[in-house]
Parts: sequence; structure tokens; C-alpha cells
Amino acid sequence: MTPTCKPYSLKLNPVFFKNWFALYLWTLLFFAPFIINFLWGNHDWGWVKDETPLLSGVFEGRFSQFILQTMLFSGKILPVLTLCIALLFFALAALLLLDLWQIPQKSIYIITLSLFLITSPYILSWLYFAFIILSNLTWPLAIIIACKLLNQKPSPINFSLSVILFTLALGGYPPVINMVGVIFFATALINLCFDKLSPTTILKKYIPHVLSAALAVFFFLITQYFLKKYGLQNDTYNTASISFTNIPEKLTFCISTAIKQFITPTSFINNFYKYTTLLLCLTAAVKLFQNLPHGFSAKLTFILLMSGMLLSSVITVFLSENTGYVLFEPRIEFYGLLYIYFFSFAVLLKTTDKLAKNVTFSALILLLWYNFSTLSEASKVWKFGMFAETNLANRFLSRLEQNKNFSLDFPRYTFIQSGTLSLRPKYYHSPTAQKADSYTLTAPYIPWHLPTKAYQFYYPTSFTAMDFDVYWSFIPFDAPPHTPEFIRYIKENAAPWPHQNAIYIDHSHIILTLSPDGIWRASQWLDNNF
Repeated sequence: MTPTCKPYSLKLNPVFFKNWFALYLWTLLFFAPFIINFLWGNHDWGWVKDETPLLSGVFEGRFSQFILQTMLFSGKILPVLTLCIALLFFALAALLLLDLWQIPQKSIYIITLSLFLITSPYILSWLYFAFIILSNLTWPLAIIIACKLLNQKPSPINFSLSVILFTLALGGYPPVINMVGVIFFATALINLCFDKLSPTTILKKYIPHVLSAALAVFFFLITQYFLKKYGLQNDTYNTASISFTNIPEKLTFCISTAIKQFITPTSFINNFYKYTTLLLCLTAAVKLFQNLPHGFSAKLTFILLMSGMLLSSVITVFLSENTGYVLFEPRIEFYGLLYIYFFSFAVLLKTTDKLAKNVTFSALILLLWYNFSTLSEASKVWKFGMFAETNLANRFLSRLEQNKNFSLDFPRYTFIQSGTLSLRPKYYHSPTAQKADSYTLTAPYIPWHLPTKAYQFYYPTSFTAMDFDVYWSFIPFDAPPHTPEFIRYIKENAAPWPHQNAIYIDHSHIILTLSPDGIWRASQWLDNNF
């Protein structure tokens, strides 16, 4: 007799809530350095000082980005509380996902595995963004609740709610589509290998899932269309039209990326972490294969589901116009590869093989220690880097005040910063060659766009009338004064900080030169406009 799928229950027993409480306490301990030290990134200066209005994410197509922030904190970013609430929701998401996969194990297994997910160094890419940490740690919860609703007895209400949750998640951060795919295929693998469902039964079961996700994508794209049509959404790198050109080449590239992501270390994610997790993933694949029902159709379905799960983790790479923004980026892998790890370890703890369970649990303990030490190291590097760059800003302001051309009578200066100077890498030492990730390490704390948001953050008054990006890429030629002194400074006198000629100031204009790259870009700007 062919096994049938029983709907999962949304009812949670008291043990679940005890596990959630214990997991959350451990989570707070792991993240204590970030909870105590209120840090933020180069996107956050304006948001931290003021607030995040409900629709302020619309300009880049993220129409639901600040819904939760507005509901809970009236759009404010609060020390301690914002991060703690975000972690509370993320902890709940981890436990609900294990419940979805029916991992009825000891509490110590569930808490340890969930803690691995929550404290993974991939989360660092979101800790850098204070203004969206709440939303981006909550989208996993929305996606998992949607999946659990679809696993109930079919009903219009459950289906509609799942579509709404998927749409909100996509509207908050589109790369969550990777996570939707990974969980979809991972859950189907559980049904095939452990529940022993036939391929036909699995196909019928997941028709509502596919329809729900497809409708969510449709509503997301329609919303994007109207936002662009009425000029509410800018044409930036992360809102570019989806490219379907050269599909065969893209598929080949995505397959290669799906494999390479398992062995490509990056900032704060070293070879130990990568190869330990890879070994456990391969072991889980073997265990799944050993649990397969007999027959060719089951084996073929297994191959298709495994391939689907791997490729789902790189959907964003396939859809991106410019893969440089998403390739091997921790903030993208947070919604893809990380859940393949989580699924693999859950499989090994779900098997009846005691040796596999013991080895997996031991590996998880080692990885948890790695996570804890990495989070602590990152908090140190970030704190030192932010302190150093804030001191640099204070030195710049002091030198500015000493200049006879500087006046605080009224905001009148056009401010241009040439280049950037990131000081976090000064405090980070890695024993292995790694891909340096931007937001977890190399990005400066001074904003790339509108840098005086940082310089004037602690300053008593505003002294700028216009403020431009640090790469000279969006500076209209008629904005700065075309005086001989201005041109001579760029061509002959500009020198990177801390040289005396790092600052140019006249009656209406300030240039701060931070790096040789800034000098080169300023020269290119002149060459392109003269």
C-alpha cells in the first residue's frame, strides 16, 4: 500500500516552548558582544539618527521592508531591543523548520542544531545593517510559517495566507526566493526518504506549494512594475531587470557556483568551517540515498530533488544582471547554502544510525565553538574599525575648522569625498586566503553615498548644501565651481589622507581626498567632462 502524507499539525506542545526559551537564552549569550555594543554600518547613519518610515524601502523595490519595524518600534532602530527581537523571531523560525521536517529528537539535539543555524557566521552580513536586521531575520519565519500552512489540510485561508507571507518576504528582500526553493526540495526529500512517499504522491502534495510561490512571485513582479511605472522605484543595481539572456551559459555557471559555494571561504568563514560542513553534507546525501524506497522512479526523483535543492541556493545568481553583487556573498548564502547545511545536519540527526548521530553532534559542538569565537572576533574587529573611522572623521572636522575658508554661518558647501578608507581590515588577520566580503569586512563605515551623514552625525550644525557619492560617478559637471584652483587641486595638488593636501576648501566647496583611488576617479571625472 502506498504511504500517504499526513498533514502536519500547527499545534505545538509545551516542550517546544521550553526549547524556544532555552535556545533564546543561548542565542543571547552568543550575541552578547553585539547586543552590548550598538554598532551600525554605512547605510545606517540617517536611519539610526531618525527612523525608517514605512515606505522608505520602496525606492529600491522593497515595499515590505519596514512593516515590522514600523509596527513594533514606530520605525526606530533601538539599541539592544531591535536585535534581541530579531533573534527571538529567528530562533522561532529554526525550531519551526525542524518541526516541519519532523525531527522528534532529544531537546539537546534540537537546541544544538538550531543554535548552529542562528549563530552561523553568515549572519554577520546582516548584523552590519542595523536598519534591516529585524526584517531580514524575520523573513525566514514568514517563509517557514507559509510552508507549514501549506502542509495543513488544504483550505483557501491557509493558501491565501501562504501567498501573502511569501509575497511580503519577497517584497522585503527578493533573494529569499533561494530559501523558498531550498526548503521546498528539502522537505520533499524528507517525504521521499523517511516518509517513503511515492513520487506521484509527492508531486500531488506540492502542487499547492508551487502555485502559492508562483502567485507570490507574480504579485511581487506586478508591484515592481507599478512602482517603476510611477517613478517610485529607482533603477539601481538591485532593481535591474531580470536577465534571461544566454540561458545555457548561465545554467552552466550556476551549476559551477552551486558546487564551488561549498569550498569558497570568505571573511570570517574559513576552510575549517567550509570543509567540515561539506563533509557532513556529503554524509547526509549518502544517508538519504540509503533510505530511498526501492525502484527506479524513487532514485530518479531523488536525483531531481537533490539537484533542485542545490540549484535553488543560487537562483539569485541565475536571475541577476550583474552576478558580481551576489556571487559567494554571505548575505545571499544566508538564504540558501546555510539551509542546505541545516537540512543535512537535521537528516543525520534524524537517522537511526547512532554513530552518525554521535559524530554529527560532536561536529556541531565544534562548529558552535567556531561560531562563538568568530562572532566575538567580528565584534572586536568591527568595534575597533568603527572607533578608528569615527576618530578619523573627528580629525577631519578639526582640520576643517582650522581652515580660514571654513564658516558655519549657513549650510552652503558642496561636499565631495574622493575615495574611501576602510579600517576594519587592519584588525582582521586570517591564516588562509579568502574572498574578502564587503559588508562583513572591507566596506567602510563612512557612507559611500552622502558621506556627510557620518561626518555631521555628531556635529552640532550642518555645513553642507549638497553631498555626493565618493566615486564621483553621480556628480553633475555644473555642480562644483569650475575655478582654476578647483581644477588645479584635482590635477596637481590632491594627496590622500593624512597629507596636508587631503582637504581642499573654498568659499562654497569642500573636497576630502582619502585614497589614491579617489584621486584617480576625480581625474577621470575631469577628463570626461572637459
